[in-house]
Amino acid sequence: MQLFMKSGPVSVKRNTHMRSLWIEYPRKDKQDNILAGLFNLQHVDMKINLPILTADAEGIEIKLPSFLSGIFYLNIQDGEESFLRKIALQ
Repeated sequence: MQLFMKSGPVSVKRNTHMRSLWIEYPRKDKQDNILAGLFNLQHVDMKINLPILTADAEGIEIKLPSFLSGIFYLNIQDGEESFLRKIALQ
């Protein structure tokens, strides 16, 4: 799997109270066509779509499921931009 980034660096910050992630990256399109999903390489057919809580010019906030733990790949598609980031959930 290849990491593909068109925009600048991406920072991922955890919000423990909301069990969510704030993903900071410069968003070019301010449209609402954002898709976020988690998948695991051991269970390729399992992909979990994540709800978008907020989105602005600096980034997006996504809600994490409470029942998952382990190492996953987070896939964000925002208009024509997309990136993949490996994350660990506890």
